[in-house]
Amino acid sequence: MSLVTQKTWVRFLAPLFALGLVFQLAGCGDNEPEQRKAFSEFLQTQVIDGTKIRLPELSKDQEKAFGNYAKDYALLTNFTSQLDSAFSGAMQSSMTELRTLNSMKAMVDNREKVEKAQAETKAVHAKLDDIVKQTADSYAAMKLPEDLKAVYDKAYAKVVTQQGDLSRQTLTLLDSTFSDILTISDFLKAQGDKIEYNGPVVQFTEQAGLNKFNEMNESLQKNQQALMDIARKIAQIM
Repeated sequence: MSLVTQKTWVRFLAPLFALGLVFQLAGCGDNEPEQRKAFSEFLQTQVIDGTKIRLPELSKDQEKAFGNYAKDYALLTNFTSQLDSAFSGAMQSSMTELRTLNSMKAMVDNREKVEKAQAETKAVHAKLDDIVKQTADSYAAMKLPEDLKAVYDKAYAKVVTQQGDLSRQTLTLLDSTFSDILTISDFLKAQGDKIEYNGPVVQFTEQAGLNKFNEMNESLQKNQQALMDIARKIAQIM
């Protein structure tokens, strides 16, 4: 076959290839309205409705029914999975150790454990910021039909925004609580024989020292109350 003939043949086939591609793409999109409707209904009934955050694993049939929208659901499940992972491990171990420190004297004697827990809290906070940013960037890059986007936005707000905000608040309060404990620990250690430990109680021989301790302890109690409030909110949605 001559070169001229080959070029003519290619020019003849090119529109057919393009036409075939159009038919192929159209065929792939035939089910898009049904996929969008199925995914939107799933988000509304399984994720948005109700107060609890529930992200059921998709079945094979659901993945097929949602088509390409299944990957948009994966953004939500991946965020929650990464969040769980960030709060587990070293930080969880440190928090368990701190629960054994049930008196001010124990806090003073085990200051390094408090420092370690605070350092790990800061590390988790930094990791959380990265997870939230990566998720937000992927969310911003989504190209969803307007009707589906209105539903997905609600699911994102409930799963990502709400959990991210509560996690940040928790970590910020934990960091502040540890700072209060370390400040009190240093103060008590500096008192020397001006104080006595009687079980969980600290007794002062000077009123000025007691007044200063009460002032610092008030800040600690406020942080602890705020943590309890956050814990209740988390329990309501999980």
